[in-house]
Amino acid sequence: MRKFSGILAASALLASVVFVAPAAHASETITGSGSSFMNSFQQVCSALYTTNKANYNSTGSGTGRTQFAAGTTDFGGSDSPYTSGAPANFTYVPLVAGGIVVAYNIPGVTNLRLTPQVMNDIFTGKVKTWDAASIKKLNPSAKLPKENIQVVYRGDSSGTVENFSNYMIQNVGGTWKTSGTWSTAIGQSPVGISAPQNTGVSATVAQTKYSITITDPADTKKNKLAVASIRNALGEFIKPTAASAGRFMAAQPIDAKGLVQFDYKAKVTGAYPITLVAYGLAPTASFATQTKKAAAVKDYFTYLIKTCGPQQASAGDYVPITGKLQQAALKAIATIK
Repeated sequence: MRKFSGILAASALLASVVFVAPAAHASETITGSGSSFMNSFQQVCSALYTTNKANYNSTGSGTGRTQFAAGTTDFGGSDSPYTSGAPANFTYVPLVAGGIVVAYNIPGVTNLRLTPQVMNDIFTGKVKTWDAASIKKLNPSAKLPKENIQVVYRGDSSGTVENFSNYMIQNVGGTWKTSGTWSTAIGQSPVGISAPQNTGVSATVAQTKYSITITDPADTKKNKLAVASIRNALGEFIKPTAASAGRFMAAQPIDAKGLVQFDYKAKVTGAYPITLVAYGLAPTASFATQTKKAAAVKDYFTYLIKTCGPQQASAGDYVPITGKLQQAALKAIATIK
């Protein structure tokens, strides 16, 4: 393991990939953990990557950051940056992006429209039934049942939650706080059902009628969940796709560290407004015995950005890293050692 100082396809796509065994000349095995949002992207790409062997464990962004800082992994994955406990000598590398999906299970309802305020009222428990007046007003033709809303929320430290909370702060305010912990993010005791990682909340919604959650595109497709159309700053109701999330991503500013500083109120035509970037965490200084590991991480991240992302990401409704964000990613990759 490393010791240094200091975003894809749904299951159908994953099953269809012809997995290639690592080439006989592969010299290093590297292991990473973290973001469950980009887990499917990592699994597909690591299976296709043959220069070295890359393993990725979906543990959630918070655990991924902790394990990388502790030196128990060679690289990390996180949908949000460190707020504390960051190791010395590392870099953030944007690896893949995508829309945070609002997925639901309401029998007979396949087109659901939501606004930031209505989502706030649902997730905080202010609106308790699907036939509430505020939901019916947005969905006059939908057959909304008089059933209790079952909120399913993340029980672990989550980059998906942290980005969603930032979106809600910018668009609603209220009790929302920037946090990867659901109870802290909503500013109150949670209502509903807790489940781990995006895989867990998606599977729980699939098994629970009248439920709703936030998750990633791959787990949404895997569980065949319906997705809500979200009203953007122009008043358009948009569903999350690679194209609609990509439009929003293209309008976002990037800071000196290569981190996207989301303006979740940006007015972008045809754009899905709740997006995030999944970052790789990589060393920029290693002990001499670990330099080969660092070189393998550098090569793998380059492969994700230049090859696998452009070829595979959009098939799972993820957004490959392109344009100015790709330039920032490649600049960060150049510092890995």
